[in-house]
Amino acid sequence: MDEELEKIKKQKLEKYYKYLELKKKEEEKEKAQKLDMAKINDVVYSYLVERAPEVMHAAEQQYPNEANYVKLGLYRMIVSGKLNEKIDGGTLLALFRSLGLDVYIETSVKFVEHGKVKSLADKLSEEQ
Repeated sequence: MDEELEKIKKQKLEKYYKYLELKKKEEEKEKAQKLDMAKINDVVYSYLVERAPEVMHAAEQQYPNEANYVKLGLYRMIVSGKLNEKIDGGTLLALFRSLGLDVYIETSVKFVEHGKVKSLADKLSEEQ
């Protein structure tokens, strides 16, 4: 009877150790992927100019998974040398829209008049 209990305990311990080992490997894999994503972000963002970082940030907020795929694709093109010029905001926005992702970017028109910044709405209301 004691031998059977010891055998069962031994089997359960082996299962538990295998489980812990698998979990540790998964955590290490996730950590490596996070590090890779940080590297991908650094490389891709270094190629974004003008309002492109703002467009990418908006896309990340609105479509996180899809934005990561786009960043991965851009990263691969940059590293392979297929993309060697900077990406502006309009081009990046057109890319997202061509993929069916309608990224909303908040825009406004401002005027500088007599050293003061005024919005288009303020300017039009003054003229009436």
